[in-house]
Amino acid sequence: MELRAEAVSVRHDGVLALEQVKLTIQPAERVLVLGWTGAGKTTLLKVLAGLLRPGAGTLRWDEADPWAMSLAQRRERQAAFGMVFQADALFDSMSVLQNVELPLLRRGVPSDEATRRARAVLDQVGLGQALKTFPERLSGGMRKRAGLARAIAARPQVLLADDPLSGLDPATGSEITLRVAEAAVDRTLIWAATEPPASLDFGRWIWLERGRVAYDGPPRPALLELDEAVA
Repeated sequence: MELRAEAVSVRHDGVLALEQVKLTIQPAERVLVLGWTGAGKTTLLKVLAGLLRPGAGTLRWDEADPWAMSLAQRRERQAAFGMVFQADALFDSMSVLQNVELPLLRRGVPSDEATRRARAVLDQVGLGQALKTFPERLSGGMRKRAGLARAIAARPQVLLADDPLSGLDPATGSEITLRVAEAAVDRTLIWAATEPPASLDFGRWIWLERGRVAYDGPPRPALLELDEAVA
């Protein structure tokens, strides 16, 4: 799926979170979205996934405007997206297995198949022995893995990762990075963070500065040395 933002702007409580953002992301592209806290990274990911409607400008999914679709049509197309949130966003009243099954069931996957796929992906992220465990009993790293399992169980075309290593120790962070890389093979990966993850290469960096795209191109490590400004 090609994603295109055309002069997209978003306001939160009267403050511009995104301003005149223009970009196109091609299928199977690996994109790293960088910027300091409050730069608009999470907002951009939510806009691209059709979770947040722009106040101005247009979002395109393969030339289609998701906000011109009916709610049912938009939700059907959103099945192409999987999102790993900064906070794991698990339902505490559900077991790990139920949390991963839920998005599959909502997409109309038969119950038996949803269970089979959920078990398989939980095995993949190392949680095969925690199927009946509730989130409150999981460590931070295990919660992150459960959130990742939920995002990839539906086999999304586009995987969005919103600062997925936040709060993790280096070893757990390396494991999550590896799992995301495995899940993103031949798929679009858009990773948002304040710094690049180790051992994961991106062909393109987008630097956001106060809601604007200040840089869009090949990796440019010098950006990381700037103090909340772009040269």
